[in-house]
Amino acid sequence: MKKVFLLLVLVALFPLVNFAQNVQIMPYAGYLLGGGVQFIEGKLNVNDNAVYGASIIVPDVKYSTDLEFSYFRSGSSADFRAYPGFNLNDQSVDMASNYLQLGAISKMPVSEQVFPFISYSVGATWFSSPDFAAVWRFSVTLGGGAEFFITDRIGIMVRARLLVPMQFAGVGGWCGIGTGGSGCGLSANGYSVITQGDFTGGLIFKLGK
Repeated sequence: MKKVFLLLVLVALFPLVNFAQNVQIMPYAGYLLGGGVQFIEGKLNVNDNAVYGASIIVPDVKYSTDLEFSYFRSGSSADFRAYPGFNLNDQSVDMASNYLQLGAISKMPVSEQVFPFISYSVGATWFSSPDFAAVWRFSVTLGGGAEFFITDRIGIMVRARLLVPMQFAGVGGWCGIGTGGSGCGLSANGYSVITQGDFTGGLIFKLGK
């Protein structure tokens, strides 16, 4: 997955060589809905928390479509609650959700200052914690929102996104959650899909001419 990370970075940065004068930078922050993962032995809930990140945007690559390279993160915690009948302990761990995405923003202008849009991306997601090794998976996002430009160089973006980071199948990376250190608590039979979402707002800064 580290190779995928490097490939995404190189692919995203390549267009910037040709479009450097048109690049936009957008720091943003908001709120992430953590979601949950269902296992045979119990359920892992990722707690909602603040999210922050930044995007590099190359505007108007094709037909009112921008190219977006983004990284965002939410530091939170996760709670494992075992179902009755399993000899497992409930446990809470610190956990961060990290996203690295490459995608597009398809705009539908209604004026020279207001641009509703839909966005979509693919990339990598990894969950990190001091209690277990980082888990990497492919991910996709789908969102919608609008851009409002205050001046020729400064704008505001508001957006809501659906984040689908991974499928779990009782992988070893989750061993130790809810077990109290007695072994792997999430068996190979566990299978689920975790879905997250976020609501963010950010400032757009146009660089170059």
